[in-house]
Amino acid sequence: MAETPKFEGLLQRVRSALILLPFVIAPVVFGGWSFTLLLAIAGFLMAREWAGLIAAPPGEGNVLGAATVALLGYGLFVSPLEAVALLWVAALAMAAFCFAQGRRLGPVVGGLFYVALPLLAAQFLRQEALGMFLIGYILISVWAVDIFAMFAGKIIGGPKLAPVISPKKTWAGLIGGMVGAALAGILSFLTIVGYGRGEMQFETILIIAPLLAICAQAADLFESAIKRRFNVKDSGAIIPGHGGLLDRVDGLIGVLIIAFIIAVWRGGEASQALWIW
Repeated sequence: MAETPKFEGLLQRVRSALILLPFVIAPVVFGGWSFTLLLAIAGFLMAREWAGLIAAPPGEGNVLGAATVALLGYGLFVSPLEAVALLWVAALAMAAFCFAQGRRLGPVVGGLFYVALPLLAAQFLRQEALGMFLIGYILISVWAVDIFAMFAGKIIGGPKLAPVISPKKTWAGLIGGMVGAALAGILSFLTIVGYGRGEMQFETILIIAPLLAICAQAADLFESAIKRRFNVKDSGAIIPGHGGLLDRVDGLIGVLIIAFIIAVWRGGEASQALWIW
């Protein structure tokens, strides 16, 4: 079946997921140093793209990338939570330096929160016994939100979600994304139940799934706003025909951060905090 212009973006997103999937599965399954290595490589590439996206001075992307890798290493050998605390200390120190030197805060200080924080969140979520399922659930949820939102937006159309920032996004797409996240939540539960765990609580999925969908869409809109501010089409060209890495994980950034906040706020195991078995 020939690819039509109407579904060109949808098929592109599916292809992007299929391109990234083989590089993600094994580290997610094995965890530990292999998962941290994946995060470190992604973090360094994301840092350079972020610096390029906001027109940072030469070299600041490498500084941000090195800081991200160092924080992930600290998280691996000490604790991801302590690495997040160290991130705040580093951000405050860099902010003071930038103020003293009259430099912009966005390239490194803003980048620490945009690039390093979600990766440390992923490291934190993966460290527990059910971390493999938890990361898998988040990845599937984000991909489902992205694909269902695109599908619903193309088929239904209707009022625009944020016409100034991203003219193609619609309210129908957001609702479709919520449906996709709910289906991902059910799928993740059935996977866990296959291993003899827990009792399903549909009210949890009905609360968490829309929240994840909204966070994914909000993070997508945030990057779109940054691109519009600096008149940039793509964050990079690491995936031929699909833009940069940030273009493919923008929604994931928002979901990882909110999942981390929920897990820390509720305490206990992250899977309990997010799924409430």
